[in-house]
Amino acid sequence: MKTPLYLYTTIIISLLFIVVNLSAQIKKDPSENLPGNINGWSVNESDRYFDNETLYDYIDGSAEMFLSFGFSKVFNRIYSRGNQPDILVDIFYMNSSYDAFGVFTHSVGKLEHEFGQQSQQTEGAIIFWKSNYYVSILCHPETTESREAISKLAGVVDKSINETGTLPEVINYIPKRNLAEESVRYFRHYNWINSHTFISNDNIFNIDQNTHGILARYKEENENAIFLLIMYPDNALAESALKNFTDNYKPEIIPGQTLKLTNGLWMEVKRIKNFIAGIFDSSSKDFTDNILSSVESIINK
Repeated sequence: MKTPLYLYTTIIISLLFIVVNLSAQIKKDPSENLPGNINGWSVNESDRYFDNETLYDYIDGSAEMFLSFGFSKVFNRIYSRGNQPDILVDIFYMNSSYDAFGVFTHSVGKLEHEFGQQSQQTEGAIIFWKSNYYVSILCHPETTESREAISKLAGVVDKSINETGTLPEVINYIPKRNLAEESVRYFRHYNWINSHTFISNDNIFNIDQNTHGILARYKEENENAIFLLIMYPDNALAESALKNFTDNYKPEIIPGQTLKLTNGLWMEVKRIKNFIAGIFDSSSKDFTDNILSSVESIINK
């Protein structure tokens, strides 16, 4: 006996209703999914929010990082438990996934994937990024109980963020061989160009919000180098930035030629289409040439 068509329709409508109901239970704002109590810790005061105007009141030392990448607000909650350290949860609502990723790269020392799209767990701390959110959960000093609690809280926030974010396109042009992956630093403000080694206090590469920069370390046995890659909107802007760099960095620099410095290290900067690629503090000419040759091959594919 065939099942009547109206029964199929009823079943489908019922299933859709269940799916919609389940989706509604997971709120879009990850802070709204945080529990009031967890493993004996309870919220001990009102939640706080900070924005561009008030961030320095909360995290004076790190505020510049978030402001330079761009964010709308940060949510802060404190959990307390007798005879245990407080747990601080901060959720930063960044303007884009690029910004969330960027802040994370400048905060990380080892790269893990337990939470969000990338994460790091150290003693008394879990940080991760996902979509346009950067999340920090801290508890110092760490105890066995607090470690379990902050891990649970990280899991709650992670699961409440349904979307994943895209990475900046410039990431696709980084040579993978000999790359120290945890050293990758993404930036769109010239303040962060000295993240691995001092290059300049000035904006000698004409970096702005329309450029996308990467710094990273490369290592192979006794070889070391700092890699710089900046992606510009077009070739002309990249060429103009290269001229500004050569005019203001070292007069003896010739773009595309390797230069040995007085400290025995090597460097080279060149334009490849709408990119500027550079090597600083390299241990040898060959290592410099190999990295730049690799990135040139990737860009010219």
